[in-house]
Amino acid sequence: MNRKWIIAMLWLLTFSLALGQAPVSLAATTQGDETPKFTAIAGEYYHFLALDNNGNVWGWGTNISGQLGDERMDYHVAPFRIAGIGHVRLIAAGYAHSTAVTEAGEVWQWGNYRANMPGATAADIQLSHVPKRVEGINNVVGVADSAFYTLVLKKDGTVWGWGRNSKGELGTGHATTFEPNPVQVSQLSNIKALYASFDQSYAVDDKGKLWRWGSVPECNAERGSCVEQVVTVPERFEALDQVSLISEDMAVLQDGTVWKWGLNYQGSLGVGSDVHAYSDKPYKLIDLTDLIEISGTKAVTKEGEVWSWGPNNYGQVGDGTTSSHTKPVLLKGIQDVAAVTSGEEITVALTHDGTLYRWGQNRNGEIANITHNVMPPTRVSTTSPDLHYTLPIPKDGLRWTYLDEHYSPIKDSQIYFKTLPYSEGLAAVQRASDSLWTFIDESGKRPFLKEFQVVREYHEGLAAVKLPTGWTYINKLGKDVGKGGYNAAESFSEGMAAVLQGGKWGYLDQTGKMRIPPAYAEARSFSGGLAAVRINGKWGFIDKSGKVVIPAKYQAAESFSDKAAPVSLNGKWGFISKNGSWFIKPQYEAAKGHGGSGLAPVKTNGKWGYASISGKMVISAQFDDAAMFSEGLAAVRKNGKWAVLGSNGKTVTGYVFTEIKPYSKGAAWVKDGTQQGYLDRNGKWIYKSASQ
Repeated sequence: MNRKWIIAMLWLLTFSLALGQAPVSLAATTQGDETPKFTAIAGEYYHFLALDNNGNVWGWGTNISGQLGDERMDYHVAPFRIAGIGHVRLIAAGYAHSTAVTEAGEVWQWGNYRANMPGATAADIQLSHVPKRVEGINNVVGVADSAFYTLVLKKDGTVWGWGRNSKGELGTGHATTFEPNPVQVSQLSNIKALYASFDQSYAVDDKGKLWRWGSVPECNAERGSCVEQVVTVPERFEALDQVSLISEDMAVLQDGTVWKWGLNYQGSLGVGSDVHAYSDKPYKLIDLTDLIEISGTKAVTKEGEVWSWGPNNYGQVGDGTTSSHTKPVLLKGIQDVAAVTSGEEITVALTHDGTLYRWGQNRNGEIANITHNVMPPTRVSTTSPDLHYTLPIPKDGLRWTYLDEHYSPIKDSQIYFKTLPYSEGLAAVQRASDSLWTFIDESGKRPFLKEFQVVREYHEGLAAVKLPTGWTYINKLGKDVGKGGYNAAESFSEGMAAVLQGGKWGYLDQTGKMRIPPAYAEARSFSGGLAAVRINGKWGFIDKSGKVVIPAKYQAAESFSDKAAPVSLNGKWGFISKNGSWFIKPQYEAAKGHGGSGLAPVKTNGKWGYASISGKMVISAQFDDAAMFSEGLAAVRKNGKWAVLGSNGKTVTGYVFTEIKPYSKGAAWVKDGTQQGYLDRNGKWIYKSASQ
């Protein structure tokens, strides 16, 4: 269940809601083993961190805000070592940022937790993928991350915080939109543990007293409703005492008993009831004792057993089912657990031998390279999958991915708004994180880190890309070619590319030099050594020196293919040779290129057929529309539906498709009324999914 939704519903439902975050970890790491062993974990939303016994931090999951410390802001299904930070003893994770505390008590952060916060200035949001030290704080022995703010515990028992403070989350005595620098939480001393929720903070002192501040719900049993109270100074949570562990609306007391309060969404209170309500009164969970760690609706006993309960629609309980549980259940298949941490319907566990396990939602491949949710608990592989991207597919209207060479969907957590097919080993993708375009290689990795507003496919080693200053060209290393700044740019063909400058089109060579000065109202790509251009309202053809070799006299013209170019003269289409003579004199209502197949779509008497370069109608005019042949196959339409046609004039499929894209790498993308996917050259489905 989305946490933002829960927070919003807190003040709209009959009963209020409140959310929490991961508890503070005070465990120190050890040094000495040659092979890294994981000793601590942290997680939030869809990203997770692990600490090894050499003081290194590892991360996996989403990195769209740089929270994994990787400049390639995408997704990772396997843990990798985060550069730029070492000698770490504590880790914590927020919504889109990460925090580490070193052995020296310094605090380092990376990601972007300050972005989109009211009152945050440009200087406040400079947190990036590179770990940076937080100035003004030291001697830190504990840390707790919220979505948009951070609390730390100093060695002297005082608590400090920075980030969002709109609900008094930092406990300074007043609510402010944003605090960029560490400030001390008022009236707290001798603190031993911390916890930071979405907008509510907790602290436990050395007497076991529980303190809270921020957005605190105040409920009235008689009215059956709750209202939000903004508490800017820590106040006692009188309902509990002698607290030893604190987590998301849950506490463990020194006598070993476990208490839970807050929202009872699908049994998340764990008391046997599925009534959707909020309780500010803690309930004792009688089935749980001797706990060493708690997180969300998960608890770990000193024997290493994991108990879990609550919503389970994604398998997040971990019992191998999707049925919610109103009381804790003991998980089978996982034992000797030392710690758990909860993300967005995802749980990660760490065993005493340093092994990582995960389970829960995997709808977009957030945590595993598989096509379904992870259930029951499954070991986390530390090796990235060997992937080979081949053909783009839309997963739904806003998420795209690729098929591999076996026509199976790639499931590596990459989420794109749009993709382009591979060309010369690289494909353009529009990133979900910022709607900008970049390029990936056939393993899904980015060969360079530049990003663009619009892109075209690579041709002849160069790609046209749009920057805020205009269009330019880049090579396969991402380096600019030429000065750029063009109003429009087309792909390279035969060493030349058409660009628009000052309202006129000209041609560049592959060094970026303008070989043919801008002089044309419109311009096509070079093919067969010639390019169609529009001069004074008429179309003609030029060679690579810019010389007009076929006079501009046609109403329309397309590029040469198979030694012929379709042109329109006096309202009729025909085909000309490179010396301007007629292969087929004007006689068609419309025409398209031969495309190297020897057959060109032509329209006569309101129907489309296919003619050879000699003018022979090889496939009779019978279609409502017809596409050019690609890899020996073409799409034709009758009565509003498309079919695949062979060069022998016989259909490979029935007229059942609403869309057919040209064949590429032996497959064509198609849609019908209920499904979409790729067909092979025999018209058989090789990949199929629900139509969007």
